[in-house]
Amino acid sequence: QKVLNFGSCTNPQFRGNGLGKIGTTGFFIGLVGGVHFGVGVTLYLVKSAIAADQKSHVLSALVMWCTYMSLLCGFHFMEFFTTAVHQPKVLSYESYIVNHSKSYTVAALASWTEFWLEYYWFGGSKLRTYVSILGVLMVLMGQIVRSVGMWHCGEHFSHIIMDEKKQEHQLVTTGIYRYFRHPSYFGWFYWSVGTQLVLCNPICTVAYAAAAWYFFHDRIPYEERLLVKFYGEKYVKYAESTVIGIPGIKGYA
Repeated sequence: QKVLNFGSCTNPQFRGNGLGKIGTTGFFIGLVGGVHFGVGVTLYLVKSAIAADQKSHVLSALVMWCTYMSLLCGFHFMEFFTTAVHQPKVLSYESYIVNHSKSYTVAALASWTEFWLEYYWFGGSKLRTYVSILGVLMVLMGQIVRSVGMWHCGEHFSHIIMDEKKQEHQLVTTGIYRYFRHPSYFGWFYWSVGTQLVLCNPICTVAYAAAAWYFFHDRIPYEERLLVKFYGEKYVKYAESTVIGIPGIKGYA
C-alpha cells in the first residue's frame, strides 16, 4: 500500500493529490495496459497461425494473462476518466482506486499467485478457453453497466456513501437506473467474478464471489435505508420497480 501511495516520495507533487502522482499513475496504467494488450493480440495471432499439434499451452496462458491485465487496467482508467468528466471538483489520485484498500491489493495478489502456481503445477489442464471467454464477457458486461451507471448518474455519483443528504443531490431514475437501482454495484460484482474466470482461477472465483456478495449484503441495505430517509415514498416506489441484480441481495426491507 505504501508503494501504491508513493509513500517514499517527499516531493510535494507526489504527495496527496499532487499532479506528479496522478500523472505517473495514469502513465503506468496506460503503459501496463497497452503493453499487455499489444502482446496479447500478437500472441493470439501467432497461436492461431501455427498448426494445432504445435500449439503450446504456454501461449494460451500468456494470452489469458494479457487479456486479464488489459481489462484490469481498462477498469482503473475508466474509474478515473468518468470521475474527471462528471465530477472534476472531486477528481484525485484516489479516483483511480488502484490503492482502494489492503483487501483489494491482497485479493489481486492472491489471484495472480493462484494463476501462475496452478499453471506451474497443472500446466495446460488448468486452461479452459470457454471459461476464459465467459469471463471476458462477464467483465465487459460488468464494466459497461458500471461505467454507464456512473456516466448517467453524473455529479450525483459517489464512491462514498452519503450519510447526510446534500442539497444538490438528486435521485436518478432514468436511463439504466430505470432497470438497476445500483448499476455500479451490479457491474462491480460481475466484473470482479469475471476477472477470475478469465484466469480460470477456481479458488479465487469462489472467494471473489463470496467477498463481493457479503460486502454488498451489508452495504446495499444500509445505503437504501438512507435513501428512504432522504427521499421517502419516492424511493420506496422506485425500488419496487427496479432490481439489484445480485443473487440473494435484498434492499432496505
